[in-house]
Amino acid sequence: MSGDAAGDTAPFDYAEPADLYFPEQLGRRGGLNYRRFPSAALALRYAMEQLVAAKLASATLEVDGERYDSAAMRRLYSSPDFPAA
Repeated sequence: MSGDAAGDTAPFDYAEPADLYFPEQLGRRGGLNYRRFPSAALALRYAMEQLVAAKLASATLEVDGERYDSAAMRRLYSSPDFPAA
């Protein structure tokens, strides 16, 4: 999965539109929920503050063709570059 490498050098654009994919249900083989956000910052805020940990663990964020797993999303959310409310 791209976007989760420790050596990423390109700056992340929190203003880019983003797609968030996460499990529909826990404990069952089900589909994925999908939400489109006007910015990656809003998608990250939703993922970190609204999704339960089990759903977040399986979530994927897609921004400008790059995909980010839950570990990468946590790093982006906790970055000093993350826009404040």
